[in-house]
Amino acid sequence: MNSYDRYYNCIIRSVDHIFKKFFNDNAITEVFESKSSDNDAKVAVEIDGSLLGEIVLNIPKSTLNLLIKRMIPDAKLTGRSQQKHYADVAGELANMITGTFANQLQFVEKDIRLSPPEFNSDPINMKTLYENINISFDSSFGGFDVDLYYKEND
Repeated sequence: MNSYDRYYNCIIRSVDHIFKKFFNDNAITEVFESKSSDNDAKVAVEIDGSLLGEIVLNIPKSTLNLLIKRMIPDAKLTGRSQQKHYADVAGELANMITGTFANQLQFVEKDIRLSPPEFNSDPINMKTLYENINISFDSSFGGFDVDLYYKEND
């Protein structure tokens, strides 16, 4: 199995695990059509170690709003009050997925460190220097995309 396939499978398993185990969402599935646009929320987690790059979650506001209601059930959420939770909820989702991804990488002998999530900020500007994997998902909360930009540092 080549590197692309290994990392692709690690992302799929990570997203699947988080949505099925933490959100009880058995509807999570990979789809072959992008679910986000340039105007949607983005959260990036930089990767350092034997794999360099970043994972970016692109989350439409409609999906993010439903995730906020699930993750902060006691909050009285309306338009403006929901927006103040975007960065926290998107960041926490990114932490959960990338943490699981990092755990998966130990089985392909990659040792990485993850940076804190950056909301609507992109730590890597020169993406042309990296390989990339783009995967779209649909869930009971709505769709979202996960992008991995990587290069091996062995």
